[in-house]
Amino acid sequence: MDDLLALPTDPEELMRVVATAFGAGDLRPLLAAVHKDIVWKAASPHTNLFRFGGVHQKREGVMDVTAQIAMDYAFRSFKPREIIAKGDVVWGLFDVEADSEYRGGKSPPKPVKLDIAIRWRLKDGKIIEHQAFFDTASLLVQRGELPI
Repeated sequence: MDDLLALPTDPEELMRVVATAFGAGDLRPLLAAVHKDIVWKAASPHTNLFRFGGVHQKREGVMDVTAQIAMDYAFRSFKPREIIAKGDVVWGLFDVEADSEYRGGKSPPKPVKLDIAIRWRLKDGKIIEHQAFFDTASLLVQRGELPI
């Protein structure tokens, strides 16, 4: 991992830098900010609802889950609306726009807009726990998989 990548030490700024890079398709800041013992909890604990469901561990798990996300979504923006830190916990609320190519491109990509909340717990300035939350029903409706 590129530990030489200079990342902010301020938790709020760290989240802002990582999220902005993520929205531009640059995973280097995220992977550099990940603690070797990270636990990544996907927005849905169900492994069959979304390709990226469940709990993923260590850097290898983060690389796997981000690859799974990339199979279905191309992010256009991941803009912070609010980021708040207290102690070793930081929360962010983001306006997200992406193109969804659900299930391997069997249909044309569909634009989706979401509010995503992310909670990180930090250890030694690195992300040791990640958990994301979003309105799964809204995402399924936008993808045309759930009737309104």
